[in-house]
Formats: sequence, structure tokens, C-alpha cells
Amino acid sequence: MDESFQEARKAPPEGTQDLLFEAARRLRRCEAALVRVFEAHGFAEVIPPAVETAEVFAEASAGGEAGALRVVDRRGRLLALRADFTAQVARIAATRLAGMSPLRLYYRGSVVRESAAESGVPRERLQAGCELVGEGEPAADAEMIALAAASLHALGIPAGDARIAVGTVGYFSALIDAAGASPRLARALSDAIDRKDLPSLTALCSELAPGKPRDALLMLAQPPRPQTEAVTLLSRALELSPAPAATAALQRLASALQVAKARSLGAELEVDLGEVRGLGYYTGIVFNLYAAGSPRPVGGGGRYDTLLGRFGDPRPAVGFSLDLDALVPLARPA
Repeated sequence: MDESFQEARKAPPEGTQDLLFEAARRLRRCEAALVRVFEAHGFAEVIPPAVETAEVFAEASAGGEAGALRVVDRRGRLLALRADFTAQVARIAATRLAGMSPLRLYYRGSVVRESAAESGVPRERLQAGCELVGEGEPAADAEMIALAAASLHALGIPAGDARIAVGTVGYFSALIDAAGASPRLARALSDAIDRKDLPSLTALCSELAPGKPRDALLMLAQPPRPQTEAVTLLSRALELSPAPAATAALQRLASALQVAKARSLGAELEVDLGEVRGLGYYTGIVFNLYAAGSPRPVGGGGRYDTLLGRFGDPRPAVGFSLDLDALVPLARPA
């Protein structure tokens, strides 16, 4: 038997992992702690299939992250391994649970996504998360931010080690529209803002006409600001607001932050107007979760008011997911 084949059999595919003994126990303890928090807040579990029709993820991934790992079955149908829980929950809510609001649903399991284009290697990620369907007010945004904070606390992440950076993609979208940026330029601006690359952002903005939209876009490369500085930051953004849609996005963000602050989160709130990442379906508030000891965000979420309508019954929704691969090594659940 070929020696390379023998070696390949000893490990799972690149980008995946075996969890053995204590690692498996730690994951299950963390999942159990999260389930207690989710169910105490009125959320019920759904378990979507590991394989979906590829269209489910195509509907959710336009302009977003790397897509699903796809395969054609014997009947010629294009299927995909689960790449995103939110898309599946949206399908369930818009079809099997159509007309039922509000819905508070949670999930746990793994997603598989194509990795960087140069490697073509799928990567499996362990997640848990919650989706609130049918509630469109800022109070619902604040509820999910508070639940995300409670989830970090349940995993034993101290309040001083947890941060939640909150922004709104609605503001960025409104600025792009007001500036008349082409799709190509909009993508480049989004990438520069996401990287907090002010020199690149400045160069890109030189392609835009002088005025409020350009000045407002240049603000978006700033690092997240503590909530104590949010009033000043939002006031400046409102002064530069070039359109009613931009103003409305900022006002909604301010309302959600005010409600969230009143909930005593147990995590530091930050404002990041340059939070423009997304899976192609976020429409309003977005947030990233951070924990000391992790080099990358340990979770994130936001509002996606148009996604359910792609599958059937249109309703507003907001949710978040937790990156258990990043969180489990840091966790100390009770």
C-alpha cells in the first residue's frame, strides 16, 4: 500500500480535527452551559440537516464569505454541506414555521466552508448561536447583544475580558449610495474599512467627489471606540450624514446601544462604525464578540431583515453565532 496513503489515513482532512477525550468533554461542557443560558431566555433548539440544497446557501452568501462545499447527488441535484446555520434557520422559519412570531431558536453543530481560494481545502468550524425572528425593533437588537454577553459569561469569560463591538452596515450602505460609488469601488472601500487601512481608504476616496459622503467614509477606518465615547462619535457621524437612510441607521444604532447598556451586560460595549463585514445578508446592526486570549473574534451577529423573504414568509430577524473553536480553549464553564 502506498506510504502517503497510509500517512493520510492517520489524520482527518486538512482543516478539520478529531476531538478526543478531554477535548470532547470540554466541548460538551461548554455546549451544556450555553444551552442552559439559551433555554433560560426562552430559546428552543432546532437541528437542521448537515446536507442542504445548495440554493439555500447561495441565497445567503452573495457578496459574503467563502461558499459551501458542494456535490451533485445521483439524481443530479446540487447539494451542499452546511455552510451557515442562519440560512438554514431562515429557511425553516420562512417555511415550516411561517406565520409564527416571534420565534426564538438556537442551534449547535459544525459548518463546513471552502477555505482560501489558493488552497481549496474545506474547513470545519464548531458553532452555537441564536436567532430571534419576527421582532424588528431596536430592543430586539439589544436583546441579542445582551444574550451574546450572557453566553460569554456562562463560559466563564470574565466581564473585563469580554468586548462587544457594535456597528451598522445600514450606515455604510447609505454612504455608498449617497456617494454614487460603483460596485467595484464599494467592494474596495469595504475591504479597506474592514482592515482599518486608512491610507488605502484615503486613496480610494479620492475617486469620489468632495462632500459629506466622502468625509463620512473616511471616518470608518477608525478603531472601535468605548461606549463612553460613543455619543461624540455618533454626533460627528450625524453631522456628516448625507441622506435620511444614513441618519436612520445611526439613530437605530444609538437606540440599541442605549437599551443594551441598561441591561448591565457584563461585557464592555464598543462602537465600530467601520464594522462592514457580513455574509451578504446583514441589513442593519452588526456586532463582533472578543475575548482576551483569542487573536480573532469569538463570535458575531447582526440583523438580517430580508433573508427570510428569499425563502418564503418575509419577517425581520436578528441573531448571532459563537465560534466554539476559539472559545472552548478559553472557557471555564461552571
